[in-house]
Amino acid sequence: MQYVQSNNHILFILKPATEIVKEAIWSLNATNNGIETYPISSYLLHSLFLKLTGAQEQKLKCICWELACRDYEYRFERFERNRYRECSGYDDKNMVYNDILNAIKKHDNSFLITDDIKNNILHVWKTSTRELFENGVLFHNFKRKYDEYKELITDVDKEWIMNNTQLLTSEKNISPAARINTFNLALQGLFKKYVFVERNRCAHNTRSYQHNLPSIKEMVSPEHKLQNYFLFMSIIILLDEIYRKLFETYLGTQ
Repeated sequence: MQYVQSNNHILFILKPATEIVKEAIWSLNATNNGIETYPISSYLLHSLFLKLTGAQEQKLKCICWELACRDYEYRFERFERNRYRECSGYDDKNMVYNDILNAIKKHDNSFLITDDIKNNILHVWKTSTRELFENGVLFHNFKRKYDEYKELITDVDKEWIMNNTQLLTSEKNISPAARINTFNLALQGLFKKYVFVERNRCAHNTRSYQHNLPSIKEMVSPEHKLQNYFLFMSIIILLDEIYRKLFETYLGTQ
């Protein structure tokens, strides 16, 4: 089916989420790195995280529209019979992931998520996040949080990224020994229990009236290390890398 691509959509889909982070870090680095940057950095982390999640939700909707413009059966399925919602929760994200896989396989039935693909995504993700986070004012102001983040993802390897039709591998597919640093959670559990919850708190500004969050009990528990904006942003960036890699593959089949 011939389709005239919308350059705005394509460019937006293929634009790395890391570009959003770079803009924020550059703006903070323009300050004189004085004590006043601490409250600015804290505010920036919340705003940046919300911008990342919002951009990804819009990106997934654009991906669905691009697929629908090339496949009318898919258009009916995704826009009439089984519509996506806000593309913020795991189920929607996993659905769009599988939509792209199915679209690729319609043109290339032999396509598989190979170890090479997962290794490439893992390498780009770890390299790009390290280059982003380990430079500038934000890193220096939250060095302890960043060091904790590095410990949390020490054991994350290619098996954590995806498992066939499962975006972000679940706990039952990752050995307990590999999940010690993340308190028995894999990436899927981290997204559902922490990233998605924090997204909702920021988007709906619930902390403006829920002053008891987090509780004292939560703050003194070891698991409180998982309340880490470097971890949250990193998982969003990883998801973005997966979607971009697969969408590029899809475009190559057209």
